Amino acid sequence: MKLVDKKLNAVQLNGLIVGPILGSGIILLPPIIFEVAGDYAILSWITIMLINWFFAFLFGSLSVKFPGNSGVTQAVEDVFGKYIKYLTSFFLIGAVCFGPIAVLMTAAQFIHFDGFLSTKWIAFLLMGITILILLLNVSFIGKIAFVLSSVSALLLFSGGLTSLIQYPKTELFTTSFDISSFGYSLLLLFWTIVGWEVIGNYSNDVKNVRSTIPKAVGFSALIISIVCLMVAASIQWSDIPNISGASQITVASILTPIFGSLTGLIIGFIAPGLCLSSIILFIGGTARLIRGMAEEGILPKKLSYRTKTNVPLGGIIALSCFHIFVFVLAFLDLINITQIVAIADVFFISNVFVTLLAAIKLFDQKIVKMMIVMMLFVLFVFLSFSSPIILVFIAIFTIIFIYKQIKFNASQSCEDNEENLLMVK
Repeated sequence: MKLVDKKLNAVQLNGLIVGPILGSGIILLPPIIFEVAGDYAILSWITIMLINWFFAFLFGSLSVKFPGNSGVTQAVEDVFGKYIKYLTSFFLIGAVCFGPIAVLMTAAQFIHFDGFLSTKWIAFLLMGITILILLLNVSFIGKIAFVLSSVSALLLFSGGLTSLIQYPKTELFTTSFDISSFGYSLLLLFWTIVGWEVIGNYSNDVKNVRSTIPKAVGFSALIISIVCLMVAASIQWSDIPNISGASQITVASILTPIFGSLTGLIIGFIAPGLCLSSIILFIGGTARLIRGMAEEGILPKKLSYRTKTNVPLGGIIALSCFHIFVFVLAFLDLINITQIVAIADVFFISNVFVTLLAAIKLFDQKIVKMMIVMMLFVLFVFLSFSSPIILVFIAIFTIIFIYKQIKFNASQSCEDNEENLLMVK
């Protein structure tokens, strides 16, 4: 089957990174973080943006070193073996089986049909739109994502800057620093840097991997940092008149000085746009991972099917079927958005945790190794706050795959010894 060779350039890949990582977090978290950490919320944002730059460097470098549909999980195989690679792959697939539903429900909250449709039904319809977008050529998706992320980033930056100039606070720091509140704010802000680990799954769809990925990753990290810090600063240091009667300033509030009565319409565009960009990145990247695993024989061969435009249709259909199942659970009130996020977070963190363990060996720089160790400790703390039931499931799954890897290594060692004996004879 002849494939249409339309690959992503640095600008299009940048569009697939910025919007998804900004995602729902930039809309929901700034006022929450200010409420939790007070005047030192900006310090929390600066800290998480430094971590954001580290993640961008780490996963960008791994994506260049290990290109392919498997993404950075290929780095895990290089260090620990193929079964540990499959373990991290299943962690990522597990996260994307749940996470997009929570993001869709967040986006649905900003779309109103005068009570005609509930939030869950709006989220379900958005999932259908997402699937249709994912069936398009990846370069066209990159263009759509670039427009959505660029417009959203520009509007948020402009609103934040205008709010700071027109309604500045006279006193910037009035509350005392509290270490527990600061730590909790960082835990919440981790949601804003999830996404870098999926970039490598697009490497087969990128023009000139060694130059395109570093350019796109560096520029994306810069835009994400500028927008996040501008929005956080304007939420914290702007004294905007409370027109809507809300109990606290929101991201919509910082857009009011520019857009006035049109603010509701603007935020109704930005929030769903960023959320859909996020879902497109994760489902598209994970579908490519599923295709790679199917080609290796780990998953059913039918899941490796792709269209003439290189769309991983088998993986998209598989994920969509599970998303429908999660939606059914949500409609029956057997699971809520908080539980969905909790499950997805555990899988995401587990995937990143194993990848960072492999990265310790793959990077020679001592400073990078030290930062990885520090990040492993932070992720371990995050996992300690997770549901015991999910952690037990993760532990059992991990033990099974470690056992398979040990068994595989032993069989390989026996085969090597037999070959050496034959050579001696």
